[in-house]
Amino acid sequence: MDPITIHLGKQGLTPSSTFAGGNISPKIELMGVPKDVQYVAMIVQDKSGVEAYKCLWSIWNIPSVGYISPGYDAGPAPKFPFPAVQGMNDFGEHAWHGPSPGLGTTDRLLFQVFGRAEPLIISANAKMDEVIGALRDGKTTAHGSLEVIYQG
Repeated sequence: MDPITIHLGKQGLTPSSTFAGGNISPKIELMGVPKDVQYVAMIVQDKSGVEAYKCLWSIWNIPSVGYISPGYDAGPAPKFPFPAVQGMNDFGEHAWHGPSPGLGTTDRLLFQVFGRAEPLIISANAKMDEVIGALRDGKTTAHGSLEVIYQG
């Protein structure tokens, strides 16, 4: 599988992407995306809890343009900033759900990107495990991951 490098910019995850600070999905730069990748999928998990990883965001069928734009609309089929499909996060939403660490605590977030030559066909009501299962259909050709620490 070809590697993709994920970068969140010079400032990393900003307060506007936290749940209390605006809850705006972040801009995610993607480097080294192979030319055959036409669509990307993103899964973001919070790894800081004592329970299983929480899904903060799952989104797929984003046109591959070298980045994932900030500010995706809520809903299963957002049109802005690019058309995509958003799955159900662990908060029961079709949307980005930013981290919300308490003052002086940290959240560890895992960003994973998947590249595909064709769209992923799966219901927008799919939860993270179903999305991951669908991405294992043999048509995902590139992958990257990044762990980010956010201090509350």
